[in-house]
Amino acid sequence: MAFKARSDAQIKVLADKIMSFRIQHEAGAAMGLSSSAIQRILSTARSRGIIPPVQHQLPEISHLEKRNEKFWKERAASLAAELSETKHILNEVSGLMAREVRPPKWSTPSSKSKHRAVGILCISDIHAGEVVRPEEIGGLNEYNLEVCRERLRRLFSSAIRIIPRWSSDCKLEGVYVPLNGDLVSGDIHDELRRTNALTAQQQVYFIADELAAGIKKLADAFGYVYVCVTPGNHGRSTPQTHAKQTAALSYDTMVGEQLRRYFSDDRRIVVHVAPGRDAVYEVFGKRIFQSHHDQGGGGGQGFAGPLLPVLRKGKSLEYAAAQSRIFYDVVITAHHHTSGNLGKILANGSVIGYNEFAQSIRAAPEPPQQWLAIFHERWGLRERSEIKL
Repeated sequence: MAFKARSDAQIKVLADKIMSFRIQHEAGAAMGLSSSAIQRILSTARSRGIIPPVQHQLPEISHLEKRNEKFWKERAASLAAELSETKHILNEVSGLMAREVRPPKWSTPSSKSKHRAVGILCISDIHAGEVVRPEEIGGLNEYNLEVCRERLRRLFSSAIRIIPRWSSDCKLEGVYVPLNGDLVSGDIHDELRRTNALTAQQQVYFIADELAAGIKKLADAFGYVYVCVTPGNHGRSTPQTHAKQTAALSYDTMVGEQLRRYFSDDRRIVVHVAPGRDAVYEVFGKRIFQSHHDQGGGGGQGFAGPLLPVLRKGKSLEYAAAQSRIFYDVVITAHHHTSGNLGKILANGSVIGYNEFAQSIRAAPEPPQQWLAIFHERWGLRERSEIKL
């Protein structure tokens, strides 16, 4: 209404001045007028016939500015895509692609039946690639690539034969396979670099192939297999075990990632690679804690040997669980190459068995052995036995 009170001469002066600018935005900035005020002036000028009604309206943004805006929008989208791809590649390389972990449906609690069960085949401390010479340890053991292959095949074959006998009175839903660290010998000591049969990278390829074959046989025999991979100390790629990125820097994680990719199209097999030292999962609603458990330090004492540090670490875990209100029904550990059935703690033996290091600390010789067990929906850990390899 304010512009209608102005004379035609005043409106013409304002309209001509506005039209003298390249774009309306510049006119508004120079004259101290808002965009709506400029539009009202031009509209009044056209309605009074001061400027032609078909007068070409000045663009809000010039052609050059529009072109520049389009360029930078496309550039920003391109950079965002590159950043996303880079993050994806980094996650793939580190083996820590974020993904939700859920227990398979066949092991979730059921109100209809309490007679279901799963097999548990613990595998740890394989030390693939390490060589044990019998003449150096009084003939108590021998270990090389061929012996490693034979022991693993014996382990998988034994599980396939024994589990059906133990589960004859219940419905067997599948098998859990905790791959609990030290899958490779690694090169963490100079003596291992000199005496290993394979480099650390070659050890990864060797053991991934052997484990894939065994896991496939389990799936063929029992239908469903859940594999959980946690890192050990021998698989580290650093001189010392790091508190941060322990799994990301481990060759054990690389083995797990190879298995996960290999079975990605096989719906019978789920491979979970833990992003840290430990893994927690549920079987029939019961919480399982899995860790190589090399952290915490402490050696064995007297005749109790390594079972004392296993118990100490178990008590420390229970204390931490009480503080966080996260409790575990079964604890699966490894590392000490000593088999133990300590309440809810299932300490695994080893595939490699007695070696030069064990002799150097005067450890009691233990045969190479791994735990095999049945976990019942109602009774929890039921039948269990050490499979001698």
